[in-house]
Amino acid sequence: MKNEQLLRLLGEVDDRFIEESMMIERRPYQRLKWGAGLVLATAAGFMLFTSNIWNERMPLSTDSTANSVHIVDKSEIRQGTSQENLMDMTEDELFSRWSPVVIRGTVSNIQHIEIDFNGETEYQSLITIHVSDVYRGDVQVGQELAVRADAIGGVEQTEHTSVISHVRQGMEGIFMPIPYDDEFIWEQNGATLRLKDIADYGFPDGERYLFLDTPDGLLFERDAYPSLQDMHSLDEIERWMISRFKVSK
Repeated sequence: MKNEQLLRLLGEVDDRFIEESMMIERRPYQRLKWGAGLVLATAAGFMLFTSNIWNERMPLSTDSTANSVHIVDKSEIRQGTSQENLMDMTEDELFSRWSPVVIRGTVSNIQHIEIDFNGETEYQSLITIHVSDVYRGDVQVGQELAVRADAIGGVEQTEHTSVISHVRQGMEGIFMPIPYDDEFIWEQNGATLRLKDIADYGFPDGERYLFLDTPDGLLFERDAYPSLQDMHSLDEIERWMISRFKVSK
């Protein structure tokens, strides 16, 4: 039962029940029974409320009709969340479509959110990147970039896990998020979410828009970048980006 429904029911108590409760005050043994029932009702209500009551709710604009967006703990992310379809694109198209900014930086914070689309739940992660170098885009060194990404789930890793799932706080990388404007709208189950309500930037997918310096070495979707196939360090990727975008160092 939704919180609003429960509150509405609590506000619709018939007068005769109020009168009966007053009579109970004159009968101690029934007061004990009433007290036990109240404890059970309180416990049931607590269970109904606790799913999101302690999670921070993110404010949404009037352009978003999604029921809610809550910041949740990583442990609350349920498996089976949807992944965005990977649109076939060439290496050049990955740099040109949506005009992603290209930056180097360190992940300074990771938050996880639960989105309610009229009863359908989706999970996403919000990654904050401290920018150390800019190769393309209207971004400043030292800026903290908030980027929406596919949900970063549990710690289990397999050979089939997405690149984004390896992101950890303190990890350095080269990132290619796209800047959001009011036209970026997520529509699902009859509800909408203006993506700019939750982040200024976002990764179009969790595979091809980031290059990570992980404890196991450089990680990125190599099949998407024929020009970078033989590179094995973030510095090599950086030199290639500088050459491509004519950045003076």
